[in-house]
Amino acid sequence: MKESQQLQVQHPQSRRAKQQLAVAFGVSGLVMAAFLTVACAKEDASANAKESAKSAPVQLALKDGPALEFRGTLSGDVLDVSPMEGETFSPEAKHFLATGENPYRNNEEAIKKGYTLFSTACSGCHGHLAEGKLGPALADEYWTYPKNETDKGIFETIYGGAAGMMGPQQGRLQVDEIIQIIAWIRHQAEENQKNGGAAPHG
Repeated sequence: MKESQQLQVQHPQSRRAKQQLAVAFGVSGLVMAAFLTVACAKEDASANAKESAKSAPVQLALKDGPALEFRGTLSGDVLDVSPMEGETFSPEAKHFLATGENPYRNNEEAIKKGYTLFSTACSGCHGHLAEGKLGPALADEYWTYPKNETDKGIFETIYGGAAGMMGPQQGRLQVDEIIQIIAWIRHQAEENQKNGGAAPHG
């Protein structure tokens, strides 16, 4: 009889202990769930930031100022880089002329436009993927004119002309168009290097 009374007395305490334990586990579970939710959100945010950093073009602070001195590749004479008739310099063209930095480098949209321009204005001599044809290859590591390793140098060669059939593009292509073509040529050279040969233009 005493034993059953003791069990009855202990029973409410045991129930209370179980309830407290359940509450404790419930709280711990909520804390753990909250922690995992925050950790996963941070990880997702970090992954999204990395992904958008990859796809987003690098934004330069565009400068506007007096043009640098550009010289013809063959003659060495100073090139007149004032706008041709009907041409208005874009902010990117002004930045390039003032600094020699091409803001279209790694800009996917500009690279696509550059390929379209290259296809119509340059591919007849340099090949559809700049692999060389009548004119030299432009997307490998060798340059007929070493200055073409820089964007300013290759601009001077395109704008002012080179040996053979490569006449000056001054008055034919706008500055903005030339620097988009250069952006595509650099992109194509990088792709070729990765793939060990002529890569698709995409």
